[in-house]
Amino acid sequence: MSPSLIFKAGALVLACASTASANYVILDDFSGPTFFDNFYFNATLDPNNGFVEYIGDGNPLLDSLAYYDAASDTAIMRVDDTNTYTPGVDAGRPSIRAQTLNTYQYGLFILDLAHMPGGACGSWPAFWTTSINHWPEQGEIDIIENVHLASFSEETIHAGPTFPGQQTGTQTTYNCIWNATTSDYGTKTQISGQGCSANNNNPNSFGDGFNLVHGGVYAMEWTDELIQIWSWENGAAPADIAGGTPDPLTWGKPIFTTSGGNCDIARHFIDHTVVLDTKFCGDWGNAVWETSGCYDPVAYPTCSDYVGANPGDYSETYWAVRSLKVYQWSNAVASTSTT
Repeated sequence: MSPSLIFKAGALVLACASTASANYVILDDFSGPTFFDNFYFNATLDPNNGFVEYIGDGNPLLDSLAYYDAASDTAIMRVDDTNTYTPGVDAGRPSIRAQTLNTYQYGLFILDLAHMPGGACGSWPAFWTTSINHWPEQGEIDIIENVHLASFSEETIHAGPTFPGQQTGTQTTYNCIWNATTSDYGTKTQISGQGCSANNNNPNSFGDGFNLVHGGVYAMEWTDELIQIWSWENGAAPADIAGGTPDPLTWGKPIFTTSGGNCDIARHFIDHTVVLDTKFCGDWGNAVWETSGCYDPVAYPTCSDYVGANPGDYSETYWAVRSLKVYQWSNAVASTSTT
């Protein structure tokens, strides 16, 4: 399903010309009061060893953490910002991991946010796609994520090796195999679990800066040949997105792209669901805790100690989603009369 223009020969009959068009057409529009009808709340243990308890259906906390806000016309996904939790005793700070009921193979995914989790010690918010039952064999695409007090998002894929094409993000790791520690490109070394990543250099792409400009838009295009990601702060997204006729060919260089790399996309990325979640600490957050700006060797020697003891820090740790739209590539034939 590569987005290259395909021409179909047509016969000229009774002065009617048959022309072909290829474009993205809407497949799913998740927005408004029915937003959560399209998701389930995954309450399994965090696969990244986070200090977090994901809240599922039937849990009395769910209605206070995941709900539609009519005043802002957004779907809200929060974390508990009221109670304290003890590492080694409690599972962690309650949060939401919302996953689409639908599974996708390729598409253009556009997330319009009014707010994302603000910078907070221990937090790890993410918007991503993955194969739930066959990870890492069938890949993972991290569209938005970072930890602690970061001011920019990181875009990452986990699967096979690649190297960057023409992009605006700063490439930091190059080997997309999930447990790779070496690469043929760049710095040659990386930490197991990093995949291949780029830092988002766009202004106000994450956390507090993103929220100060009242949100923005992220887009991820996934075809059988490439994966690429763009972002824009509020009011700067291309007009064709608001118009419902998105055309990535007109958007300029992406933050992240596999174009020019050697990753077999069709082989390594299969049957993904879309995920929005906020975890705490976990493998990544713990690994960088001592350099996070939050570490205190006496009061908070571990990330979980801090997260458990400071509920008030997480009042801004929430997603407010205006819409999530999924487009599918279509080759449509339209006939236009010449008489």
